[in-house]
Amino acid sequence: MDTKTEAPSTSTEFDKIYNSSLAHWMWSDTRIPNELKQLVADNHPKTSLELGCGLGRFSTYMAAQGIAATGIDFSAIAIAKANKRTANAEYKPTFLTGDVTNLEMLANPFDAVFDVGCFHCLNETGQKKYVSETYRLLKPGSTLLFWALDSSPSNIKLNPDSISKIFEKGFQLKKASSSRRRIIASHWYWLVRNNQL
Repeated sequence: MDTKTEAPSTSTEFDKIYNSSLAHWMWSDTRIPNELKQLVADNHPKTSLELGCGLGRFSTYMAAQGIAATGIDFSAIAIAKANKRTANAEYKPTFLTGDVTNLEMLANPFDAVFDVGCFHCLNETGQKKYVSETYRLLKPGSTLLFWALDSSPSNIKLNPDSISKIFEKGFQLKKASSSRRRIIASHWYWLVRNNQL
């Protein structure tokens, strides 16, 4: 599969997808990944931040576990739909429209940060800003969990070695697990934030 031409990577592209009654199912999730469930079981976070939350299903799951969950996405349409879908939910996450490479609206650090398909949409400049922002917004010793395609839409090859290098300033790669999520070569990554740079 040529992810460079088929996978959306801009807010405009994602807005079009989330505005469609059918197309968004290709890039949306209905099942909660076991990796996310394990993050909750192993770390017992009180607060969580989801980067690239889309329609907010994963942040809603986190909120249902009693976690103060925040989800952010650069598609205003996705955020509007996430808010509408959870308007009457007993446990409601906070959803924000924003750029994961510039999260100045957030100040307090989180117990866990996760991302299921956002990081691989970034170019090299965006990746560096993402690392800086996740470092700033994650408590020392806490976990950043994310899933990424091995071949990104911007045609950057990602693997455990490259991820370790990209995140070497501020994080330690604890675990990487290959995946065929969406029938595409990909990995789950568990990184722990260092106490200091």
